[in-house]
Amino acid sequence: MCDTKLSYKGDDLHIYKRKNSNVYYFQKRVPSHLVDHYGKRLIRFSLKTSDKTRAKQLATIEAGRLMKEFAELDGYLVPEKKTELADLQNIAIEAANTWVKHKQDNTLTASVDVEGIRNGIEASLDVVQEHAAGMLHDSLKLADAPRVQRIFEGAIPDRTISQYNALTESQQARVFIEFAQHLQAQTKTLLDSNNSFSSEIKTVIRPIPKIEKDPTLERVAEEFLDNKKTEMAATGKPMSDKLKQRYQVSTEFLIGLMGADYPVKEVSTADIRKLRDVLIDTPSNSAKLKETKNLTTPELIAVVSSGQLKHLPPLSITSINQRLEAISAMFKFAVQERYITFNPAENVRLKKRVADKDARRPYPPEMLDRLLQLTKGTEHYWIVRIALCCGLRMNEIVQLRPSDIRQHEGIWYVSVNEEDGKALKTSSSARSVPLPDALLNLGFIEFVQSLNTETLFDIP
Repeated sequence: MCDTKLSYKGDDLHIYKRKNSNVYYFQKRVPSHLVDHYGKRLIRFSLKTSDKTRAKQLATIEAGRLMKEFAELDGYLVPEKKTELADLQNIAIEAANTWVKHKQDNTLTASVDVEGIRNGIEASLDVVQEHAAGMLHDSLKLADAPRVQRIFEGAIPDRTISQYNALTESQQARVFIEFAQHLQAQTKTLLDSNNSFSSEIKTVIRPIPKIEKDPTLERVAEEFLDNKKTEMAATGKPMSDKLKQRYQVSTEFLIGLMGADYPVKEVSTADIRKLRDVLIDTPSNSAKLKETKNLTTPELIAVVSSGQLKHLPPLSITSINQRLEAISAMFKFAVQERYITFNPAENVRLKKRVADKDARRPYPPEMLDRLLQLTKGTEHYWIVRIALCCGLRMNEIVQLRPSDIRQHEGIWYVSVNEEDGKALKTSSSARSVPLPDALLNLGFIEFVQSLNTETLFDIP
């Protein structure tokens, strides 16, 4: 049975425990077109840990590895995740801070063996510095010194361990060498102090501050969505699931094209145009199509860019523009936060050949006549006739209350409003719509006056 679903771009990734076992297992669905290659539909194996946090970290790494493997089997490349020098430095700094903090905590305990602690720090520091020098000058590897590797990797905080494990061997070596340098800087004052370890130790050791990086696309997208939710909730209209999904799908597409760690300030208008071109060739309902439903966003973009999906119906211009507008809203937020100085997604919409109102095809008379005939004697009788005679939206009609049918100076009208918790598409949708004689002659007012219900229509 599944214990939890891991938060990951692929929607079929799980970690779970087997019955009567405390060990977590990993599971990932194989894309349908690769089932014959693997000989199975699911890839499962033990993560060899009973710690849930560690299991999630390992599962994330394995998911990324499989994503790239699936992509390479299909003959295209997945965008490489950028790892900057600042990423490596931050891991090293946090590991050094954690190691020193641990030594601090040991020295402030009761009955501490000051000399023993000092000797232990000096011994650990010596082996770390010696091995770092060997890696710099004698081509040694971190794995050549298991004790040093345990000291170093044991100091890496949980929040960065998955990032460290995803690094190449040379990048991990760079992190260790940076760790050794920071460790030496932080312990020098401590070891030279005549007062050695005391309650003032926290004023002696000054952790090196974490390097601040430029905001990434992933970070700005998360901040934008959180801010949008807060803004909408403050107005009394919480974000709908549909709008939330639109923002998420739109920003995920941009991240899938550029990379999660891509600095937001480096995104250009040309990048947005490239994204627009990809959207033009992206199939509609790709999350449901058998050819694309098992693809992650980067995989989908790669397949679209290769031209393999041109036979499928594409996204409509309206859908493409909605996604571009969502991305533009994210960059507008980034400008407000002063992460960037201009909005690269502004005015990158597609122009429609025909306006929406002109593209809508009206019901032919025979279809209207059939609709009116079929609703006679049903609960939909008045709904269809109000829509036809007054031009109200369906959502507006089903929310109507008897009190919304009003009279002024002898003229009956429908009050479309937001009273009593009713919702409108926009605030400007509130209006008064006169009732035509056709409805009055059918007995609509008599129908309304005969009701003792809260709403005009009780339609499930």
